[in-house]
Amino acid sequence: MKEYIADLGIAAQLEQASSRGQKLFERLGGRPTLDRVHKIFYEKLYAHSWIGKYFEGIDRELITNQQSDFMGMLFGGPKIFSGRMPIDAHMHMMITAELFEVRHGLLRESLAESKINEPEFSEWLAVDAAFKRILIKKSVDDCKKRFNTDDIVNHLKAC
Repeated sequence: MKEYIADLGIAAQLEQASSRGQKLFERLGGRPTLDRVHKIFYEKLYAHSWIGKYFEGIDRELITNQQSDFMGMLFGGPKIFSGRMPIDAHMHMMITAELFEVRHGLLRESLAESKINEPEFSEWLAVDAAFKRILIKKSVDDCKKRFNTDDIVNHLKAC
């Protein structure tokens, strides 16, 4: 995991997030807070006219729990995440910078609705933003199938 964090370039954000005496996971209030934020966040993602298309056929409860497991682990909580790392999980998806920013905005809204205070609010967003450089692609040619049976997922923005 340390190598993955170093590759992402988020070590500084995570170090800052745990430099206040407690890990970000603890300062947020642990798993119940992550679950609350992610429930709101995934409701927004699934309902969004553009982003929602990327989640068609994906079990919302499962992906919500996986996100809480993953972020909890990053934020210094239990290491129970057993899914794919984001770069591997999203390699078959055409994620543009604009799509990432829309998603990031929905996370910001979810944190606000969940009444996450500063500095935890900004720290969470900084960690999330660090994933942008590994997830966005310049063209559909940058996408790779995870399995032979995969389709490349490329939804045009809804006008």
